[in-house]
Amino acid sequence: MASKDVELGRAAALVAEQVVAQLATADRELKSIGLGALPDHAINGGVLVSAVPHEVLSAREVRASNTLAALWRLWARAKNVVAMHPDMAAELATYKLGTLPGQLFRNLGRFPNPIVVFAEPPVVELSLGDGGPGKLLAILFCGRTGPDRLLCYTGDPRMDEVGVTVISEPLADDGGPLPLPPGSPMPELEFLHLSIPVDSDVRFTAEDVAKRIARKAGFEEPTAAQREVVLRALQVAVYLCSSKADIQVPASKEDANAPVRRGKSAKPGKQRRWSKPENFLRMGWRLGPRLKAVRAQAQEGAAMAAAARREGRGAEGRGGWRQYTHQRGGHMKVVWYGPGKTLSDSKLIEPYWVSEDLLDTDGQAPEGIIRPAR
Repeated sequence: MASKDVELGRAAALVAEQVVAQLATADRELKSIGLGALPDHAINGGVLVSAVPHEVLSAREVRASNTLAALWRLWARAKNVVAMHPDMAAELATYKLGTLPGQLFRNLGRFPNPIVVFAEPPVVELSLGDGGPGKLLAILFCGRTGPDRLLCYTGDPRMDEVGVTVISEPLADDGGPLPLPPGSPMPELEFLHLSIPVDSDVRFTAEDVAKRIARKAGFEEPTAAQREVVLRALQVAVYLCSSKADIQVPASKEDANAPVRRGKSAKPGKQRRWSKPENFLRMGWRLGPRLKAVRAQAQEGAAMAAAARREGRGAEGRGGWRQYTHQRGGHMKVVWYGPGKTLSDSKLIEPYWVSEDLLDTDGQAPEGIIRPAR
């Protein structure tokens, strides 16, 4: 029987296959109507004049397919897939973000144009169309440059902004899968596009990004679903920008491309072979489970502290009045460094305990202790 990590790895790879297949389908559709060169113009620039009968594809459909096809062609040059551990995804979703410097997101160039996929996609409220529930499958990052907003690598020094594509799968109202479109083996996906400025003098918040999305749609204020999706995307982006992020890189390209062995106990045809992407990175596979265990311990400690208060046990020790034991939540912090503090990095501050030693049998402690949860 495969281990939990192996099963999560397979699940993440299958999500990546689904997303990449949808992007590649857009590329094939353009080629089938004679517009196969169009995505290259979204990357390299230039002028392309062509006419497509409206009964084939509308102008809006051509633009949408062109964007997805160009994203796929650029991503396919590096093929970076970052698999997010579900425990890490759940932890990041609780972290608040303050004002962010645009310059921070130039750090996304460490792994050019990654697709971050969720091994266990969380259910969110869709921000396009009529809304409703959906699974958050992946977040794709790319660079944009110039007045024409041409696509480029996230490590390109010409990059003016980071383009973010949030990819979701709509679900039925009861949370189940929707019927497949006629003639298609894959469900339809929803693509929400947003941008992050990277100029050194720009500061913004998640609310600012959500408002830009709302105004493009003709509204003054963003919906709750738009705010949630933007916050999720920025939480992932900020953590990706950290030089200390828990990201496991394959030892070599040969290891990343090694075929997956079928377990000895697996019967032929019973276990689907999975195609691991060329650059399959694991994010939060060590830190995520550890943070989950810390959170569970904090909840248990909070229950014990509440019981102590109900029993009237004091919190006064030799150091004066003490706070009851609790856990201060983790958060993301921007750290400035370098000459003149002109360079930025992001740092994940792990949850840490306050007055943990008050949980002894007497409820007393000689001195307060604050130490990181490890």
